[in-house]
Amino acid sequence: MIKMECWKVLIADDEFIIRDGIRSSVNWDDFNMEVVAEAEDGEEAVEQAIRHQIDVLLIDLNMPIMNGITAMKKIKDQIQDCRMVVISGYDDFRYAQEAIRLQVEDYLLKPVNPNQLADILEELRQQLDQKKQEENYLQQASNQVKKNHKQLRNRFFLDWMTDNLGEEEIKGQLQFLELPQTNPQSFIIMKWLDGESENHLFNEQEQERKQQLEAIQLLLEKAMREYVHAIFLEDTHWISIFIWDQASADLALHLEEIIREELEQHVYSKQIEVELASIPPIYSEVKQELNKYMQLSPLVKQSIQYIRKHYRDSHLTLENIAESLHVSTVYLSKMIKQDLGVSYVKIVTQLRLQAAKDLLKTTDLSIREIAERVGYDSQHYFSTAFRKSIGVTPKQYKHQL
Repeated sequence: MIKMECWKVLIADDEFIIRDGIRSSVNWDDFNMEVVAEAEDGEEAVEQAIRHQIDVLLIDLNMPIMNGITAMKKIKDQIQDCRMVVISGYDDFRYAQEAIRLQVEDYLLKPVNPNQLADILEELRQQLDQKKQEENYLQQASNQVKKNHKQLRNRFFLDWMTDNLGEEEIKGQLQFLELPQTNPQSFIIMKWLDGESENHLFNEQEQERKQQLEAIQLLLEKAMREYVHAIFLEDTHWISIFIWDQASADLALHLEEIIREELEQHVYSKQIEVELASIPPIYSEVKQELNKYMQLSPLVKQSIQYIRKHYRDSHLTLENIAESLHVSTVYLSKMIKQDLGVSYVKIVTQLRLQAAKDLLKTTDLSIREIAERVGYDSQHYFSTAFRKSIGVTPKQYKHQL
């Protein structure tokens, strides 16, 4: 059995005979205590107490240079949990009221009675041992939480995204997991494999895929260490990233491109503008959209990936895409319209205008600069397209924020 550390005791009295009598009147080992220092005045008592970071102070009230009350106040300021016992003569009880304010544990009258001292020390030992046990328990609990932090975080996000938590519960969990209690700026969702492939996987392959997902999770956390974020896994199919950083609009788009290119996953990002408790329906909607995307023909999926990567290029055309995919422009246009129900031009316009809205919200760039960044050579054409789709001009949209 590991012996607990000894509790450190300081005896402060201006009379040597009193100090020596207290030291020799009990067996300090019986109380798991050790007298680490003595002091003959209040100033020395403060110095020795702070130097040794004592647990128990036995102090006379009437001492030279600095009286016991002043010394106790100074020691209490530095060692808040120090247990203090007053050594007093009959004439010193005029100080009792002020000593009580300092929450002294007990009084010892001179001459000190060894049995009374032993009873007080035993009570202090029990208090200190109990406090130490509680601290150890809290430390173990804290270590356990840190050890299981990812599992706890995953559990929280799963409960949150399945709409099982109220607003206050969400904030409480965010605080517990040391995440901001405000609305995330955006999230990114990744789907691991095409839906048609999942039904043919054996348990061993599922486990291997989970390990791969966890490796990707670590990789993403390392890459995003500069940002306030949370990454969590949902079974062995989904991995999601929530981002709290204010600059997350550009970050999310950048990460989306990196993840899609490097890991060849199906990825979707979304800017969030609702309350905490309203996020789950949006998250579910995004997952549904991603699942719909995965049902598209390979040609259309490749087209969308190409568009997402190059829509900021003002020279992007359907002909470019068709040429890169080795199909005719007419055939590609037909397939996009058939699978998505909208034209190539509509898809590009939506992506460009969403990126423009994000830049209007998060930057101080001019309208011309934003137009150029999202793929428009002409500021006039950009403003016309923006007003036609959003209902207001880019400048009016900026002022409404």
